[in-house]
Amino acid sequence: MNIKDVVKIIQKAECAQIATFGKEETEGFPEIRALLNLANPKKYPKLKDKAISVDGETLTIYLTTNTSSRKIRQIRANNNVCLYFTLPKHFKGVSAIGTIEEVTDQVVKEDFWQFGWKIYYHKGPTDPDYTILKFTTKFMHCWGNGRVHNLGEPVKSAEE
Repeated sequence: MNIKDVVKIIQKAECAQIATFGKEETEGFPEIRALLNLANPKKYPKLKDKAISVDGETLTIYLTTNTSSRKIRQIRANNNVCLYFTLPKHFKGVSAIGTIEEVTDQVVKEDFWQFGWKIYYHKGPTDPDYTILKFTTKFMHCWGNGRVHNLGEPVKSAEE
């Protein structure tokens, strides 16, 4: 499996699942929830060439969520996250480990804006509750073709 195969899995996945770490609510344990997969060109054709980019074996993936959400508080406290994309019927998946940051550039936020998102962000692309996130991979653990594949450098803890 190479980076092109990984991108294909991500682009076909129905959603992006994100794991963050909480302090107050989950006392340092990971918490997982689903996000809209903006890299899926069937769901978001206007974002086809924006929501995911490749640089060697490093991916940059854009996502959206509510600024008021618990996950944003958790990301602000610890921006190390894991995204998971899966095609369960095909026994394929990508566990992407990396860092995530909030995008504050209003031009970028407007560039990603989708009309149907008014149900989430009532004031449109200038809604203070509308956040774009930029995720960058450090390591990917992938499954496909009956094998496990790793891309990037394994992430090591500070103790190692």
